[in-house]
Amino acid sequence: MNYNIAADPVRPDTSSKRTDLDVPLIALWSVSQQRKAAVIDDIAHGSIPRPLYYVLLLASAGIAAFGLLANSAAVVIGAMLVSPLMAPIFGIALALSRGDLRLLRNAVVAEFGGVLLIVGFALILGLLPFALEVTPEMLARTKPSLLDLFVAALAGLAGGLAMVDERTSPALPGVAIATSLTPPLATSGLSLAFGALDGAWGAFLLFFANFLTILAVSAAIFILAGFVTRAEIGTRTDFLKRFAAAGIGLLAVAAILTRQLVTTIDDWRLNQSIVATIELSLAEDPGARLSRVIYDQAADGSVKVLATVNTPRSFSPQKVKAMQQAIAEKVNRQISLFVRCAITHDVAAAGSANLLPTVNLDGHFIAADVTANVRMAEIAEQTLRELVSHAQTFELEGVQLVHLPTGPVIVATVSGARPPVPSQVRVAEETIRTRLGDPSATLLVRATTTSDITAKGRVLLGDALFAPMTAAERDVQQKLETRGKTEMEEVANTFVNSIDAAKSANGWDVRVEVVSAGVLRPAEVSRVEKSLATLAGTSLSLSVLTPNGLIVEPKGFTTVQRSIEEGLARRRASQETTERGDQSR
Repeated sequence: MNYNIAADPVRPDTSSKRTDLDVPLIALWSVSQQRKAAVIDDIAHGSIPRPLYYVLLLASAGIAAFGLLANSAAVVIGAMLVSPLMAPIFGIALALSRGDLRLLRNAVVAEFGGVLLIVGFALILGLLPFALEVTPEMLARTKPSLLDLFVAALAGLAGGLAMVDERTSPALPGVAIATSLTPPLATSGLSLAFGALDGAWGAFLLFFANFLTILAVSAAIFILAGFVTRAEIGTRTDFLKRFAAAGIGLLAVAAILTRQLVTTIDDWRLNQSIVATIELSLAEDPGARLSRVIYDQAADGSVKVLATVNTPRSFSPQKVKAMQQAIAEKVNRQISLFVRCAITHDVAAAGSANLLPTVNLDGHFIAADVTANVRMAEIAEQTLRELVSHAQTFELEGVQLVHLPTGPVIVATVSGARPPVPSQVRVAEETIRTRLGDPSATLLVRATTTSDITAKGRVLLGDALFAPMTAAERDVQQKLETRGKTEMEEVANTFVNSIDAAKSANGWDVRVEVVSAGVLRPAEVSRVEKSLATLAGTSLSLSVLTPNGLIVEPKGFTTVQRSIEEGLARRRASQETTERGDQSR
């Protein structure tokens, strides 16, 4: 190679007589000789591996490593501004262009000495106890692609222009931010500390791609800007020999990154297909939303998919199989789907609510679009919750929509001390049909019977335990329950399981649950009621509940179902009377 070591690259003699060989190869910019001397002096000065240079590198490496571990983009940007790695790259480019061996030696030692220093320092930090986990800022630098090469080329162009033209020199800090040099090296060191060799290689490849691209672009700028004369370039063979290693390395890196870009695009398409297919399958399931998808491709092309879904209920294996088959048909690969059901239920004041997944630029919630079936299920659930809240007798566990040939069926799961009676279901069904505008809708209630039991027995009247009472009223309550139990068990072969006395607007309500070998007579209940009324000193109503659902009152016999139906009929008649009165006014 033809290296020029006689001339001083730092301070060229601008007063000497110029020959034809001293004329710039292509002078596209009007750069004065004084500016050229200043630029060359800055590059040569920045390419010398002095102690201050390595101190700045250590500071930059520490800032980058802590920013990566803390997943802070702002801190990582600060590391880019502090890093002096850009200057030796310009030095190598200028030295190869001019054939300057001394400048090349200094710049290479400064650049790759700095590389080893940053990687080693980050490796040590990664071994310390506070380096707990891999962050997205680190992962973003372990999988470079051809797009990163384009970014480096533009950054090198901007950096070269800012270097040779004093009017654009203030843009150099922005160029430092655009050129990712220290963060990839710090990521490489941290990846080595975590034992992630592939990640370390990917991060170093990102740095090396940026290094070679900036080197090539800046060398071209120096030549075009007149920093290199024909004499310094030498013969075409000498020039190509000087740039042969960098050119081959750049082509090799470009080939690797192109392959990774193709792989990245293929992964993106696969991910989009998987996500779109799963979301389409969940569109008919009220309250279900896809949260996250992770997949792994095997060497034979098969794909294992783990989908995390927020849903109010677990999926059946049949549903997961159908989703798996749909994905396989979409991507034309063998799919193994695993669905992780995260049980969630969004509830508004009136019932289930559609998820509000994001906020728009105006600061307003954007509700996800739902299908007609999901909307039908939400309206049905809201209606049922309104009805249940009025009765306060049942707990609505969930609502599902099933389509049968006869029409839509609303399956409501409820729990309570007793199942709802047909009249209550009929009222709810009529209300749902009116809200939906669909007379073919059918309500099916799936009831679960529950019992609330305290130390004194099964809860028969909630107000007996939880309604506020004065000390005097509590004393009366205890006396009523004690005497009521004693006098009811005076009936032959009758045993009291539970008894509750609760204060009412008109006096006291007393309810007793008994087991008896015979059938209690209304006269027997009337006798006990009168005795308790005398004790209370006010009006009192006594009802006796048997295990078979029979209610014995002083006025006669009835059943739980009949009692509820009669009460429901009275409420509806009262409501109709009120509505007629409102219309007449």
